[in-house]
Amino acid sequence: EAPSVFEQFFGGSARRRGRRAPARRAQDEVRDITLSFDQAVHGATISFQLTSGRDNRSQTLEVKIPPGVEEGQKIRLKGRVPGLNGGPPGDLLLRCSIAPHPYFTRSGADIYVEVPVSIPEAALGAKIEVPSLDGRSTVTLPSGTASGAKLRLKGRGVTKAGGSQRGDQYVVI
Repeated sequence: EAPSVFEQFFGGSARRRGRRAPARRAQDEVRDITLSFDQAVHGATISFQLTSGRDNRSQTLEVKIPPGVEEGQKIRLKGRVPGLNGGPPGDLLLRCSIAPHPYFTRSGADIYVEVPVSIPEAALGAKIEVPSLDGRSTVTLPSGTASGAKLRLKGRGVTKAGGSQRGDQYVVI
């Protein structure tokens, strides 16, 4: 087989000269994962199936999800993508998608929950039980509370990334 113009100019291919292709660092890979609302808020350890390489080798990874993960956030797993021809490994980036919760919604570190109350409770005031991330909480509903009013439960929201401080929970009447 005649050498190509490229091979003639650069002295032939690595294969023809009996050399291996050069070792190269693997490119980082992005994989999408879906977390439940509770896994994203409280953190969790999940099992993740990773198939990589030319031989489609499969391995199961245990991944620790930190509390407070947000939609679209990426979790970096260093050195999990094999390098090419013995080169250094690349990183695996897990892009998080979070499934909706039946009654909580989230805005950053704050949590919102809508709670229906009766007209007498709103007019006269009452103690009502509301769901929270930590279970149930009792909230005092002031007399004359209007529909759409927000009651704040300080520090009852999501743990902020990288710390122990929490956002707030808002009870929407």
